[in-house]
Amino acid sequence: MSETKKTFVYVARDANGAKQSGEVLGINQTEAKRALRAQGLFPITLDFSDGTAATATGRSGRPIRIKNALTPRQTTDFLVRLAKLSGRQIQAERALAIIGDGGNDPISKAALRVRDSLREGQPLSQALLEKAGMNDPVVLSLISGAEASGDMGSALTTASEIMQSRLDVRRRIITGLTYPGILMFVAILSVGVIMIAIIPQFLPLVEDRIALVPTMGRVVFALSAFLAALWPVIVLAFFLLGAAAYLAARRGLLNGILVRVGNRVPLIRKLVLRNQMMLLLYVLGALLSREITLSGALRVVSKSTPAGPVRQGMAIVTKDVESGASLSAAFRRANLLPQEAIEMIRIGEESGDLGGMISRTSDDMREAADRDLERFLLLFQPALIVGVGLMIGVSLYALFSAIVSVNAISF
Repeated sequence: MSETKKTFVYVARDANGAKQSGEVLGINQTEAKRALRAQGLFPITLDFSDGTAATATGRSGRPIRIKNALTPRQTTDFLVRLAKLSGRQIQAERALAIIGDGGNDPISKAALRVRDSLREGQPLSQALLEKAGMNDPVVLSLISGAEASGDMGSALTTASEIMQSRLDVRRRIITGLTYPGILMFVAILSVGVIMIAIIPQFLPLVEDRIALVPTMGRVVFALSAFLAALWPVIVLAFFLLGAAAYLAARRGLLNGILVRVGNRVPLIRKLVLRNQMMLLLYVLGALLSREITLSGALRVVSKSTPAGPVRQGMAIVTKDVESGASLSAAFRRANLLPQEAIEMIRIGEESGDLGGMISRTSDDMREAADRDLERFLLLFQPALIVGVGLMIGVSLYALFSAIVSVNAISF
């Protein structure tokens, strides 16, 4: 028995960029959007005729936090395994049972919890949210759309690729900053040892003539005394900071925190912005290729973007597009992309292949982001070495100049 077609109200643009509105019939949103594309129209919004939104943007509201939720790395592995099984025409419930069979790791346990929820009648997107802690709006949007269109294997593959791309971006940045981070840690440790353990040994030689010590020497001795008195508190603070960073990484929050910090540091602001926009365009292209409307896709990527200038800019883009502006014009007004990227998006709008052109723009920006990261590390590492040398050199110069000056005065 054939399904009854529903009426959808649409707002779309044609190949010339002219805005049109009207109604179209379809069993679901995916079929309605394909009907519009067949007419040469690119939908901006697509709602049921009773006003109910049909965009698959996942569940709204506050994220659900569950005990033993999967980490981003575990979430990616889970989606990859589920996508492989679903791509072989294995039903979701059976695929989850296979993943969870005989395992005692977090992924296996989560798979069994999700399978039990499916048996109770919950859709897969809601089960993943409540039983595995997958509250990423992009993943939920893709899976919700696949529940309507029936193309679950492809949706899971796309979701896993997006999660993997995010991890790759984070891995590149972390790998690039590992050596400078180790160097900075060693430098701080070295200066701390000099200040706390070595300089106090020389204080008895000059404390009765401290007024005769040069200003730089007095500053070093005062700082040494301060650190020597508070070093247990400082060590505890570093330990707590490291523990907090570890817990944030386990919960998938560390990346957002680092992005917000990076947005406030002028030297790496451009690097962070380009990587964010590269990943955002990759996700946006994937969502548009999955037959999600433009406004729905923009809302999804906005929710998945950490707080900062990119999210603020995407709010402007989404508002402009929903008001009738083209995507290229909205990005130009938000000043988030270089001119060449905006031109490629404009070509996609005129050719009717917006999702494909956005994906190609993301690939180009990935190459530019890699070059920016290499350039940053090429300059940052030598600058850090010079800075560390100056820190240690100034400390030792101040110490020995103080001792030499006191000895000269005594004679």
